[in-house]
Amino acid sequence: MTTGRAYPPNKVRLPLFWKFAIAISITVLLFGTLNLLFIRYQVYRTFEAQIERNGLSIASITAEQVIDPMLYNELAAINNLLLKTKSVNPDIKYLMVISPDNKVVAHTFNSPPPQSLVNANVLTDDITSGIKIIHSLSRRDTVIRDFAMPILGKRLGTLRIGFSEDIISRQLAQASNMFIFLVIGLLALGVVAAFFLSYIISEPVKKMSFQVSKINLRSLESREYGIDLQTKNILLRLKNMFNMTDEIDVLGNSFNEMLFRLNIAYIELEKTRQSLSQTEKLASVGTLAAGLAHEINNPLTGMSNCLRRISDKPENIDQNREYISLMTEAVHKISNVVKGLLDFSRKHEMNLSRIDLIKHIENSISLISFQIRQSNIELKRNFESKQLFITGSPNHLEQVFVNLLLNSIEAINERKQAGFEVEGTITISIRSLNDSVMLDIIDNGVGLPEAKIPYMFDAFFTEKKVKLGTGLGLAVSNDIIRNHHGQITGSNEVGGGFRISIILPNTINL
Repeated sequence: MTTGRAYPPNKVRLPLFWKFAIAISITVLLFGTLNLLFIRYQVYRTFEAQIERNGLSIASITAEQVIDPMLYNELAAINNLLLKTKSVNPDIKYLMVISPDNKVVAHTFNSPPPQSLVNANVLTDDITSGIKIIHSLSRRDTVIRDFAMPILGKRLGTLRIGFSEDIISRQLAQASNMFIFLVIGLLALGVVAAFFLSYIISEPVKKMSFQVSKINLRSLESREYGIDLQTKNILLRLKNMFNMTDEIDVLGNSFNEMLFRLNIAYIELEKTRQSLSQTEKLASVGTLAAGLAHEINNPLTGMSNCLRRISDKPENIDQNREYISLMTEAVHKISNVVKGLLDFSRKHEMNLSRIDLIKHIENSISLISFQIRQSNIELKRNFESKQLFITGSPNHLEQVFVNLLLNSIEAINERKQAGFEVEGTITISIRSLNDSVMLDIIDNGVGLPEAKIPYMFDAFFTEKKVKLGTGLGLAVSNDIIRNHHGQITGSNEVGGGFRISIILPNTINL
């Protein structure tokens, strides 16, 4: 199982925290910008209405106050009244009284006001008051709201008051700054929320990812799986303080349940695998039975002849001793044959230990020696040494060797039955690599179609013309080799035949 983390090409890995932070930041900024524009508009309209009310009110009061001085033509009193009114309200930029013939009677300017300003807000006969927006003559960025109020029905002239909108600008700036600080605070809270959300989501997901990377046969056997949702982490405990669950909890529980079901399925699969392995072994025993019967029958025949001769001449002590020695040797041979068969057919656990690979190959060859002789096949050994030690399960490896050798014998016989003149040959080659052992079993049988080689280790795959195979031999052999942390492959030989290659590590950490 691959435990590394692979990402698709041309994909940028963006942690969950940054995804939340970016999403929250964009939302806050967009929401803040729209609200800032709305607030500025509303604040402006509010203060605009307030200035207009105040301006009209002051203009109306001042217009009444200048009636008497104007009737008595007291210009000094008019100027004093205008200056007093301007000093009371700092937002008033100027006041002036304009006669009915559009002449400036009194004003608060240091110099005579420009005629353009005088003409900027002229009341017609049907208008009781007027408001104009004009720009300051001294500062183009300052907006003046000019109020025109008739004095005694415009018979005495018009009062003009100019209010600066600096108060609106100040209020807008103040409201905007407050709102900007609020947006910055919301952004900070959003980042904290993004961290919290990403943590409570990504932490269980990271645990799941870590557990998935650890899942293998050993972890399923030892039940080292699952994630603990009742964590001692303070952030995750805050989430669970109200005894509430969410989709992450559901996902974590489902993940643990999935692993539990996977463990149950693995146990059942392991039982099935062991059952298939034993089934294939018993099928091989059936194939070996004829040869083993022959191996037992020959010594029994010899023993029968020895007993007959002993009964013919019981007084011949020297002859009887020789025949007893021959019978003892025959009994040992039968015992070894039966012992080898019983040991091969018995169900064994996969217990790995330090074993001599050459010895167990020879044991496998002895089990099929009759089939080799009966098929007139030459068995060649190409071993580097007489002993070669590896870590393995002897009975299971012998089962693999017997399966493969029987397949080679059947492939050679099948080629002969097809009419080919061929001298059957099986070559077993063993050589050491750096940290492993390479074993090749090569025959000159019928081989396999190239298109079917990728499926040769599938369960129930068989190409045997005679329907004697179970289709489990190669699948079981592949399973055994993989449990030894090895590799088994197959390929056709040039000129006919087939090669099975097995690589086994020299040492397995037990």
